[in-house]
Amino acid sequence: MQLSKNSIITASLSILSNFGLADMTMRRVATQLNVAPGALYWHFKNKQALIDATAREILSDFLLSSPPSFDAACSSLRAAMLSIRDGAELISAALIDPQLREEVTGILSTSLGENAPRMAAATALHFVMGATVLEQSEIQQHKTIGMEEEFLAGLALITTGIEYSKG
Repeated sequence: MQLSKNSIITASLSILSNFGLADMTMRRVATQLNVAPGALYWHFKNKQALIDATAREILSDFLLSSPPSFDAACSSLRAAMLSIRDGAELISAALIDPQLREEVTGILSTSLGENAPRMAAATALHFVMGATVLEQSEIQQHKTIGMEEEFLAGLALITTGIEYSKG
């Protein structure tokens, strides 16, 4: 197998899915690909770069979307994170990249309409991230069913606040 960015991302997704973010190390990815860890650094300068690329893969459908509504945008972001073990934690780590954070916030902002304050999209992003990290932790610890009802109630509160702020 020829080593490529895509093969490395695929291996990192496999490790993430099977073992979680704590085990998604450069050494483990290299072992899974039967290469020396140094070989990965030709494609990714460090683990953060691999986290960023893996997050973009998980978010690929969301980043290409034009959701019909604010609720749909937030739910789509949540679904992307819930699609893989520790997805919310990984994406949270990737959002330190200002460009990725701007892309995600931009989609949420667009879904709110042109009169919505920009801070509303940032607030929504923080809510979606926090709610989903908590939900994934709860699922892993207690094997509970998701918290969609609570999530939608939180979105309704944010929407009410946005409408109120529009005056």
